[in-house]
Amino acid sequence: RYWRDWSSDVCSSDLNLPRADAEKQQERSNEIVVAVTAQGQYQINRRALSFTSMAALVDEMRRAGEGMREPVVLINADNNATHQAVVRLMDAARQAGYGQVAFAVEQGGAQ
Repeated sequence: RYWRDWSSDVCSSDLNLPRADAEKQQERSNEIVVAVTAQGQYQINRRALSFTSMAALVDEMRRAGEGMREPVVLINADNNATHQAVVRLMDAARQAGYGQVAFAVEQGGAQ
């Protein structure tokens, strides 16, 4: 597992990521970047989508990972996103067959 510093990337201007002491990792070509805002809105690879069902979310994740070798799901969860919204992303990744999940944080120490 690894941590990725997204403080300088533009994934969603609405995200307030948790902070942690971690070394910055470079973006990898096998990442499926999923995000959830404080309002519960989802994005996959910077494309907004409406949550209609778990099956639809799983299908979107599978599509995002097509052609990737050993995809890693990188979750960008706003500090104020609900626990349920984050668990839903983790479960969708598992159902899509992705065994590697990581969380994005901002560098600078835990708050």
